[in-house]
Amino acid sequence: MTLTTIVSRLVNRVRPVAQSDGMANVSPAALLGWYARKGVFPAIRGLWYGLRFKRARFPLFVGRGVSVQYARCIEVGRGFYLGDRSRVLALSLDGIRIGDRVTIRENAWIQCASSPYNPGQSLSIGEGTYIGPYSVIGVGGPIEIGPRCQFGAGVTLIAENHDVTEAGVSASEVTRRGISIGSGTWIGHRATVLDGVTLGSNCVVGAGAVVTKSFPDGSTLVGVPARRIDRGATDGV
Repeated sequence: MTLTTIVSRLVNRVRPVAQSDGMANVSPAALLGWYARKGVFPAIRGLWYGLRFKRARFPLFVGRGVSVQYARCIEVGRGFYLGDRSRVLALSLDGIRIGDRVTIRENAWIQCASSPYNPGQSLSIGEGTYIGPYSVIGVGGPIEIGPRCQFGAGVTLIAENHDVTEAGVSASEVTRRGISIGSGTWIGHRATVLDGVTLGSNCVVGAGAVVTKSFPDGSTLVGVPARRIDRGATDGV
């Protein structure tokens, strides 16, 4: 058994990651350097953040330059990863609950309140879900993301909508119906899901789509506004 294999297996016990035959060609030094940057140092930072959270199961991993406000509103599961330079403003009525082995990649922005007088409802993310870099989650109404979901880079979820009156768009009057994403759903790069949407389990949302209404389990969605298509009708959504 090679040193590379030993290191990979040890890391996989803590936080399972995808493996491939190509890993046999990676030098132990390169692998150890990668896991130091992505695992050891973030785990040390995670010790500090875990003490600030309402509840945390260790280990958890926190990248460089992260900002977390109102950390006492956050509960996280084992193996949670929050990427470099991410911003989390967690002030909310029912808090943020994150399951085991959830990954939120670099430069994510999660905002639960625009002021202390108007907090959002809640955010829940199920175990094993991956949220890509530069994603935006705006919590007005409750947002529930099921387990084993996959979000590409730059995905936006906004659970709030401004009222439109005869005088135009109101800056102060909003509706907050919430967003629900079913288990195993995949959302492509830079797709947007708007307030009031419920997506069933195992849906696929194409890159750049804007989802403005709800769809049932197994739907494949593309376009602006998003429409449902036959899953076999297109590739690479």
